[in-house]
Amino acid sequence: MKSIRIAVAAALLMTSGGALAQSAKDAQCLILSNAFAQDTKDTNAQKLAEASMYFYLGRIAEGATATQLKTLLDAQAKTIDEKTAGGLMNTCITGFKAKMDLVQSLAPKQPATPPKK
Repeated sequence: MKSIRIAVAAALLMTSGGALAQSAKDAQCLILSNAFAQDTKDTNAQKLAEASMYFYLGRIAEGATATQLKTLLDAQAKTIDEKTAGGLMNTCITGFKAKMDLVQSLAPKQPATPPKK
């Protein structure tokens, strides 16, 4: 992944509104998810990155200014490079999947269908 791609992803995210991510990690995951969703050629990986991007987009708190969000995203974009992007994205996906598993654990269990004779 090209470093410029991460910077572009951060710039695109700035237009998503005046809000502030809850944490630096959330901002980092938002940048990475957006970049991987646009950059990957694998359809399944792209879908997972897009879902993750929306998850981290939903973690943006309301009430902050665009300037605050830009500052946070710029700072986190500087912590990401081509060597670390993959590992950081895996950490983001792990967090996303953990929340999805938690939500899915609340669904009622379906009774096992008896075998047909």
